[in-house]
Amino acid sequence: MEVLELLRRKGHASAETIASELLVTPNAIRQHLTNLERDGFVVSSPEKSRRGRPSLLFSLTERADSVFPKRYGQLATMVLQEVQEMGGPDALDEVFERMATRHAGAISRNLEGLEFDEKLKRVVAWIGRAGTLAEQTETPEGVKVTIHNCPFRNTALKFPQVCTITPHLISQLLGTAVSQADSIHRHDPYCSFVVQRPTDAH
Repeated sequence: MEVLELLRRKGHASAETIASELLVTPNAIRQHLTNLERDGFVVSSPEKSRRGRPSLLFSLTERADSVFPKRYGQLATMVLQEVQEMGGPDALDEVFERMATRHAGAISRNLEGLEFDEKLKRVVAWIGRAGTLAEQTETPEGVKVTIHNCPFRNTALKFPQVCTITPHLISQLLGTAVSQADSIHRHDPYCSFVVQRPTDAH
């Protein structure tokens, strides 16, 4: 991590420069850099010099950004707090409904001509791509869609409107009623939604 932090500050550096800054041997740093390059966190490129063999300069890749602290959830919570204070709870409802509508518009063209079950399967798979661990099960009440891992958990605990994106999205794409069964906002271990089958769906 110290190597990555140094490269973040400098932009790029040779193994010798890194070793000098961190007070370790160049060979030890080269070992770390080899592992970091193998794992996709740094990339090397030759530094052309006037004499001698060109030395390698190391810099961070886009993937390396993931190891540094992020405060996306904190920022989202602050923004939502401001929206609520400016426009009231109704403003938050409108924001999340518009988000669902925007996503539905992007997905809907991939669902044209499909039967209900195939549509629902694709929608659940699309929701799952966000890392939600989404799954569907048959119940007497309808098809239950369960979200086992909410990427927005901390924000959703403060703003339950976050949980409305999924049912809005499913309802718009499938043209059927969707109700919430479980909710992390109500201290359930996960969120789940019951999707009503159309009367003509088999």
